[in-house]
Amino acid sequence: MKEAIVRKDLSVDIVHSPIPKPKPGHVLIKVIVAGSNPKDWKLPAMFGTEINSGDDIAGTIEAVGEDVVGFRKGDRVAAFHEMRTAHGAFAEYAVAPYYTTFHIPDSTSYEEAATIPLAAYTSACALFQDLELPEPWSPLAKSAGKKGIKRPLIIYGASTATGAFAIKLAAAANIHPIIAVGSKRSDFIKPFLDETKGDVLIDYTAHLTEESLIKAIQEAVKKGGAPDGRCWKAYDTVSEDKTIRLVTNAIAGPADATGQRPRVTNIFLKTEVEGSDPSVDIVFSMVGQVHYEDENDKLIGVIWGAAFSRGLREGWLTPHPYMTGKDGLESLSEGLQGLRDGKIRAQKCLTRLDKASA
Repeated sequence: MKEAIVRKDLSVDIVHSPIPKPKPGHVLIKVIVAGSNPKDWKLPAMFGTEINSGDDIAGTIEAVGEDVVGFRKGDRVAAFHEMRTAHGAFAEYAVAPYYTTFHIPDSTSYEEAATIPLAAYTSACALFQDLELPEPWSPLAKSAGKKGIKRPLIIYGASTATGAFAIKLAAAANIHPIIAVGSKRSDFIKPFLDETKGDVLIDYTAHLTEESLIKAIQEAVKKGGAPDGRCWKAYDTVSEDKTIRLVTNAIAGPADATGQRPRVTNIFLKTEVEGSDPSVDIVFSMVGQVHYEDENDKLIGVIWGAAFSRGLREGWLTPHPYMTGKDGLESLSEGLQGLRDGKIRAQKCLTRLDKASA
């Protein structure tokens, strides 16, 4: 099979490799579309690794390993490949754990499906594991929907795939008001924001200073009807020092009567940022937890995979905007460089494998 190896300089070597065999608990997928993520250009430079780094898979089940249930050859699926391991998405065949593989409806194209796995799982972990918000199926979420209970949430980076999926998942869990911070590129997410429940999209480019943006966020929280006018939970999908610092200053304040402190989670492993407000806990979200050996962590993947599949059928989960390279694996290097250089923004960069080079 043809397989793409991403080098440190983001050049790509297309090599011929044996078709892998799925080990127990894994499935072999014939890849139709593979998705790229920012980590696909960041990790080669950070760690010097040169591997097939693709983790977003959309295709059909080719074979299943031992102890796999719920999948058979020919099933249309999307999957989250285990990061920094062999047999990734940038190949004609890829391997993924069955517990981070989920069925996709016929109404969802392979391109659309390939935008979902890593980003959606990341945001599910951030919101419902690390910020400890109630999942859409929990009694607390259902009660909030019926009684109009306010659980304000700031999501910084509405244009990113992780930010956009976080907004959709939060809305499905009746979490409001959602204070989404993005730009004009974020307009595609507006249908998932409910102004009647206090949701709002704030264009950070309209604010010349950090202080002005912080004030706008705080005013939106109050206007959205947050209890005591405060927001206690925030998710920074951009995760730069300056954005984490800004968000901590937007939610800063004393702990509540139970000792709970404001909390912001990020996706770049940061727990301390110079200039951040000390009253706020900074934590990080590891999507890799869905691949841990602990059986309870595997359940996160199984449950949310089923939720993603259902969300696609019911319409409360939609794909992220995307662009597709013109020449299959031959276009992969160009796409990764476009992500690195900021030429591809507010879109997922996809590779269609049936256009792979000979």
